Amino acid sequence: MKNNSIKKYIFLIGVLFLFPLSWLLFFGVAGEHNFSTLPYYGSYTVDANSGDTLYKKLPEFSFINQDGIEFHSDSLKGKVWLASFFSTNNKYIGKITKRLLWPNFRYRNEEDIYQVSFSMDTEYDTPEVLKTYIDDATKYNQFEGKWQFLTGDQEKIHELIRSGFEHQDLENTSVVFLVDTEGYVRGRYEGNREDEIKDAIEDIALLKKEIDKKEYDRRKAAEQD
Repeated sequence: MKNNSIKKYIFLIGVLFLFPLSWLLFFGVAGEHNFSTLPYYGSYTVDANSGDTLYKKLPEFSFINQDGIEFHSDSLKGKVWLASFFSTNNKYIGKITKRLLWPNFRYRNEEDIYQVSFSMDTEYDTPEVLKTYIDDATKYNQFEGKWQFLTGDQEKIHELIRSGFEHQDLENTSVVFLVDTEGYVRGRYEGNREDEIKDAIEDIALLKKEIDKKEYDRRKAAEQD
């Protein structure tokens, strides 16, 4: 009698263990992998025919980078990137740069993840000044070409910030934006807060997952055609 009770007990434990495991395996292997996606930011219109929400992409832009070379937004197509706005003579530049070094280092081996910083004092931030600052501030965390510092026509930079990123407060230069591979803004963060930059790092990974899934679905659909 005692042995039967033990067998029943072992059987019950086995059922309780195997049922959730089999449920997890079924939905993990046979089911679809769903994960949260990031929102879109900025102005949008609604398509009259389909009813789809169409968000505004960033406009094209072209400025001069720290090497004195023209850098066009075309170079960012297919890339996920963080946009920031500050000048190298800002008294808080050290703190902002230190925080932005985190994502720069975290994704150092990812060729399709960039950072782009736009000068808010282009008269002071010549390419030579930017180059000197970068060599000094990022000398232990510099990965060729992955962080672009841009200068040039100040009014055009202001216009990009106002109408492109739709950020009107040009005095608040601590704001950081996350942009996807198609030029849509997908995240907004306060660069003077460590927790928000950590959120940005996590959101980059989430955005990469979303992009990889879209590419997988596209290839799968192409194979079926």
